[in-house]
Amino acid sequence: MRIDRITLFSVPIDVGMELTRYVASQSIDPALDVLVVKIETSTGLVGWGEVCSAPPYYLPELSAGAREGIRHVAPVVLGRDPRQVAAILAGIAAALRGHGNAKTALEMALWDLCAKAHGLPLVDLWGGRVAESLPVLSVIRIGSREETLAAFETERAKGYSRFQIKVGAGEPHEDITTIRMVEEMALPHERIWYDPNRAWLVDDAIRVISAVRDLNPMIENPCESYEECRTVARRTGCRIMLDEVIDGPQRFLQAVQEQVLDVASLKTSCVGGIEATRQVMGLAKVTGVPVRIEDYYGTGILLACVTHMGHTLPRNLNFGLYDFVSVDLPMVRSPLPVTNGEVRLPDDCGPGLGVEVNEEILGAPVAEMAAT
Repeated sequence: MRIDRITLFSVPIDVGMELTRYVASQSIDPALDVLVVKIETSTGLVGWGEVCSAPPYYLPELSAGAREGIRHVAPVVLGRDPRQVAAILAGIAAALRGHGNAKTALEMALWDLCAKAHGLPLVDLWGGRVAESLPVLSVIRIGSREETLAAFETERAKGYSRFQIKVGAGEPHEDITTIRMVEEMALPHERIWYDPNRAWLVDDAIRVISAVRDLNPMIENPCESYEECRTVARRTGCRIMLDEVIDGPQRFLQAVQEQVLDVASLKTSCVGGIEATRQVMGLAKVTGVPVRIEDYYGTGILLACVTHMGHTLPRNLNFGLYDFVSVDLPMVRSPLPVTNGEVRLPDDCGPGLGVEVNEEILGAPVAEMAAT
């Protein structure tokens, strides 16, 4: 068995824009796409992966970079036995630094293919499930007190108990008001955190957190850089969830050692790909730091992958996945359902990712690479 062909597809996607700092500040609105990777073998087995690269005003990456990164390392992959995935990944790592978006899609497809070659669900190839189900987060849009409460009640009725609240789009005093309003609405069992999308200056962050210190809120990535977030953590003692500034396993370790984070949000493209994310997950088990596993955006392919990954951790280390499935982009025919605010791999999960890709919506390939 050998890998014969790698095919790339680009599927347009409209992510939409929450009320964040980026709505007012962006000067270029790039078209976003989901880059889908299809890897075919000499025996007919197929592996699938995807990545939705973030707009470059949000993260330092481009969709074109993902495509060209995969094209660059294709000679390392083509002609290889897909069951020897560790050796293939070592070759990719040696040939390509950075490019976490390219590695996310390609490594996802390689692991899907490897698990199928062994006839196993991906979670079992990775050692089997530890958690039986995983919590899924919901994003609450802030409006008036009545509108916000109605949004909470709608999501609570669906079973959600983990909520991300967007702040940072206005003035610091408005964020103080929002945090106080939401905390009054929170129920004892709910986990709520506030995400300014790195919008606050250190001064803003200290001002807001000091004003709501009695509520002890959790803040997600308050400032642009890791160093700024570290200053805020040290000056305020606030509970912090780091997100985009976690750019690899070493940064995660540094944040643990410097006592900067309480929770880590692991975007696979930021961290460096699927393998780098799994390395951080191993460190999370050792250090006892809960994690969210996700990427900037995606579809049912990504949801399946992060659900397999999350099931290899104890439930108390899974802080909340995100549901990427959209009816506007039915990338897989039977996406994993989110039920009562939870997602679970079925007991009869098929081999690999366990989802069937809807090839009818992929369109014409944007690149094809074949073994000679």
